[in-house]
Amino acid sequence: MDDKRIVVVGGGIAGICAALHMAERGLPVTLLERNGTSMGGRVASYPDASFTHQGQRWSFPMEHGVHGWWRQYRNFLALIERLGLTDRMIDAFDQTLIFRDARDTYRTNVGRETQITPVPEPFHHVQLLRKRNIRRIIHREDLPKFITLGFKLLEAVMFEPTDPSHLERYDALSVREYTQGVPFFYKAFLGSLSRSGFFSDPQHVSLWAFLVALQHYVFLRREDQRFSFVRGSVMPSLLEPMLDRIRAAGGRVVSGVQVKRVRRSDKGGWNLSWARGEGPPPTTQGFRGRGGRLKADLLVLAVDVAGAAEILDGSPDLAPVWGDLSVFQGRPAINIRCWWSRAPDATWGESGVFAGKATADNYFWLHRFQDAFAAWHRQTGGAVSECHIYAPASKHALPDQRLLDEVLADMENAFPDLRGACIHQEIIRNRPTHINFPVGCASSFPAVRTQHPDLFLCGDWVDGGVAVLYMERACQTGIAAANGALEALGLEPFPLLLPVPPPAHIQRLQSLLRAVDGRLPYAWPTKASTSS
Repeated sequence: MDDKRIVVVGGGIAGICAALHMAERGLPVTLLERNGTSMGGRVASYPDASFTHQGQRWSFPMEHGVHGWWRQYRNFLALIERLGLTDRMIDAFDQTLIFRDARDTYRTNVGRETQITPVPEPFHHVQLLRKRNIRRIIHREDLPKFITLGFKLLEAVMFEPTDPSHLERYDALSVREYTQGVPFFYKAFLGSLSRSGFFSDPQHVSLWAFLVALQHYVFLRREDQRFSFVRGSVMPSLLEPMLDRIRAAGGRVVSGVQVKRVRRSDKGGWNLSWARGEGPPPTTQGFRGRGGRLKADLLVLAVDVAGAAEILDGSPDLAPVWGDLSVFQGRPAINIRCWWSRAPDATWGESGVFAGKATADNYFWLHRFQDAFAAWHRQTGGAVSECHIYAPASKHALPDQRLLDEVLADMENAFPDLRGACIHQEIIRNRPTHINFPVGCASSFPAVRTQHPDLFLCGDWVDGGVAVLYMERACQTGIAAANGALEALGLEPFPLLLPVPPPAHIQRLQSLLRAVDGRLPYAWPTKASTSS
């Protein structure tokens, strides 16, 4: 296969997974990434943060943002196990819900509590009603709404993401419709999940995508709520070993190269025009200078929505492949880290979400699971937090210092023993690489296999035939794209793992609910009523 020129455009998780699997079958892959400083896309590394504390100079790695790696990330977790990288992961201990209203801030651990209860799925979250702080935020007028909530939760269990009628029904609705008529605190909690999971407010998120997330990470299998963190930054810990494996197999990894145009060749294959990307210029032979051209006999496009829109400007041949990109929008994210001279009570989860009146959408205590920050804790007794801000868009328009102050207030309200203990802050404004899942999106996803037998797509906004989300979707579509290229060349594809099905009693409940679908009182508003 040495005469075949195989190019992967995009060095995020999807592109790296695609290139790695083709390289492992002996194909001479060239992986191109526009960022000359760090590959990884949504898990890219950034320059270190440095400051002086108590006469000592400290330096810490920075990255796009911390991610949790859930149990249903089956393909990605199997890949890192195959590469011998599982020792770089650490299981999460617990998660904390922080609810803030106009009067007070309430916090309660909600992770382990719902995993060790004898209450069976999908009712295991009833265990949380034993929590005093959960009961305190239930308003008197919310009590009748628990009936509506019960039916909404049953609907989430009944939902079948691959059923065309369910796709049509739920993709036409938003999360805001789903939360109408439920208790106030639960509505606020689902809103926080909407922002943390889909980087948008509830009215902008497809209910189809949201119910996929609820099924995979919340309701159907209690063990699916468990997840792991990486003990260091994701890029050097997990993805650099993958890039090394690509190089060892004879592939090329080229950073600092941005593909500008893609045209169909009259003789088959694809002609690519490239220019220098961001950061240091490329040094790989054949890619020096300000730009050039490249021929690909097999092409995999693993770019985000913003990158696809840029390429599409000069690539009319790709318009039928990607379809209507206006449906999707890349969402920015803000990452704020704070260094503290004291550490919070370790009984609270090392991560959690904010609901109610808060600027931050979630938080992570990095010294609890990342080695570099654990060293800070051991030597100073201090802590390091990371908070993410996803929505609304008005927050992103605020100046840095305003956001730093608001997130600091959120953390000090949630952890009052840390008031006055913050000694340093850093803010990172990430590019809009997070894909949104807007209302009406499910029928617009481009597919891994295109109308061209030598062109494949992958990414967290590409349909790989399996209802998975986030990093697993990127990995799964990357492997699927590699498999398409391998099959085109008569080579053995890699197995793809499907999500673990729910336990037998849940499957029986789903069958019953689907048999009476349409006759349960979900109290859905009509489109006319929601738009009025």
